[in-house]
Amino acid sequence: MNNSIDTKRIVLAALFTAASFALSFIQIPIFPAAPWLMYDPSGIVCLLAALAFGPKLGAAVAILSWLPRVFLDPFGAPMGMLSTCCLIIPTAIIYAKSGNTRAGSIAGMVFGAALSIVAACALNLVVTPLYTAVTMEQVAGMILPILLPFNTLKMVINVVAGQVLLAPCMNVLHSSKA
Repeated sequence: MNNSIDTKRIVLAALFTAASFALSFIQIPIFPAAPWLMYDPSGIVCLLAALAFGPKLGAAVAILSWLPRVFLDPFGAPMGMLSTCCLIIPTAIIYAKSGNTRAGSIAGMVFGAALSIVAACALNLVVTPLYTAVTMEQVAGMILPILLPFNTLKMVINVVAGQVLLAPCMNVLHSSKA
């Protein structure tokens, strides 16, 4: 496939964006110690888009799918955009540099997940005090017992789902090439 954006890529990007946006409304409490922290599976779709079409289009899917949520959650949505991009951009780059191998996808996802976890914890230090009555020091105290485990669990789910869905997704995308 060449570097120009063709109609099929635009349509597929729109479908990935719509799927990610729809999935962002599925809020699942996955960490009993902090039931207010919710997991949504939209990052899985962004991850697959980045692996299928590269880091730029993957980032566009992530940002566009989170953009409407800015009006509903002006603090959480930008955090979601950034932490998702921290996962998907390095993953897509490492995957492409590996020749689109399973080992490359795993290495990329592990690196991207670690970066996303660090970004999410750091962003919480700055953003959470802006919209809650919690101080930065109190948020810092939540990093080890709450934020780190929650974000780690979130990334484990995204990485495992990404690995399980990668081959079938690529098979469907490649089989539809005419």
